[in-house]
Amino acid sequence: MVRFFIGLGVVALGLLIYCTVECIQTPRHRVRVLPKVSWIFIILLLPLLGPGLWMAFGRAKDTPAAPQRRGPAAPDDDPEFLRRVEIERRQHQRREQETQKSAEQARKRREEAERRDSQQSSEQSSDSTGADAATGESDSRSSEDPRASDDDESEGGPDTGPTPQRG
Repeated sequence: MVRFFIGLGVVALGLLIYCTVECIQTPRHRVRVLPKVSWIFIILLLPLLGPGLWMAFGRAKDTPAAPQRRGPAAPDDDPEFLRRVEIERRQHQRREQETQKSAEQARKRREEAERRDSQQSSEQSSDSTGADAATGESDSRSSEDPRASDDDESEGGPDTGPTPQRG
């Protein structure tokens, strides 16, 4: 039984010290029901009852009267989150457009190169066909006159060179 009273005395002393210090440190406008000096006397004169009364009625509540708005409950209600999502969406869209643009430019360059290659190959094939035809004509001419040239405008012989053009 002695241990119980010693334990109760230690708890009462700790509660008395805690409530006295808290009452002294509390600003005057936050103390409820009685003036601050009256609460200090009640705490000191009534060892178990005084601190209990202070904790129940005298001190200001830790929770504010009106609950403060925390933050949006859902991410889609948060304007900052929505702004970041919109920025990321625009950046992604811009990258997609740039990728499509570069792919389109590469495709156009490839098509242009293919067109040039096909034109060059068609010109080479027409040149070789024309060269075969020209060779055939020159063969027929050379059978008539071995000194005849492929140029239709030149009427001179091999010693005369090209004929000057008349204007």
